[in-house]
Amino acid sequence: MKKEYKVVVEGQTYGVVVSDENKALLAAGADRRAFIGLWRDGRDLPGARYVVESEEVLTQDYLERVVRRTLGLPWHIAETKRLLIREFQPGDEKQIPKEPEDREADAVFRSEEELREYIRCQYGFFQYGIWAVVHKKTGKLVGKAGVANLQWTLEEGGEQAGHVSGLELGYHIFAPYRRKGYGREACQAVLAWCREELDSPKVYAKIDASNEASIHLARKLGFRLTGQKYIESGQCHCLYEWNCQGE
Repeated sequence: MKKEYKVVVEGQTYGVVVSDENKALLAAGADRRAFIGLWRDGRDLPGARYVVESEEVLTQDYLERVVRRTLGLPWHIAETKRLLIREFQPGDEKQIPKEPEDREADAVFRSEEELREYIRCQYGFFQYGIWAVVHKKTGKLVGKAGVANLQWTLEEGGEQAGHVSGLELGYHIFAPYRRKGYGREACQAVLAWCREELDSPKVYAKIDASNEASIHLARKLGFRLTGQKYIESGQCHCLYEWNCQGE
C-alpha cells in the first residue's frame, strides 16, 4: 500500500508518502521527499525514520513536523506580540555574539558544524531544546530560550535530601536587546508550550543565588524555590519549580 498526503508548510504544499512497503519508502527518501512507514503485521521497515501503526494519527500537525524534519525547516514553537520562538537553523550561528557570561555549552550555537549536530540530535530525538528567539519586525535573533534535561541533587542542612530529574527552563537575551522585556515574553511563551505539549508536571529553573535579575524574573513567572546547594567554588545554586498544571 502506498498513499500520498498533502500538507501546507509556510505557504507551500508538500506531499508525504505513507506506505507499508520499504521499497516505496526508500524511493521517496532517494527523491528527498518526506515519508512515513505504516507498520503492519510486524513487517520490517528499516528505511523509515517515522513509523505509525495507523493512519488515524496522521494529523496535519504530525505531517508538517515530518516535512520540516525532512527538509531541515525549523519548527515554529510559539509566537508572541513581538517575538517568534523557533528551532535554530543553519546560519543562525552568524547572529550569535560571544558574551562574557557565556558558558561552555553556549559555544555550540556559534559553530556551524556543532549547531547542525545539535539540530539533528536534540530536536530530532527529543522534539524540544533551546530555541532561537527572533524579533518579528526586524527578523534579528535577539536571544535563546527553551528547555533542557536536568539532573539535580537537593541539599537540606548540608545533607543530600533527594534527586530531581526533569526539564530546566533556560534563556539568554543578547546584550543589545536587554531591558526590553524580551526575556519574560519569551519565557512565558516557552512555559505555555510546556503546559500544552509535555507530560512533565513541572519545569525547573537553576539560578545562582547572586543573580537577582533572574530570580526576580523566575518569581514573576510563577516559580517557587524548592531547594539549594553549594558547589566547590562556594557559590549557592537555587532550584526553582513551576507547576505545568497550575495551582
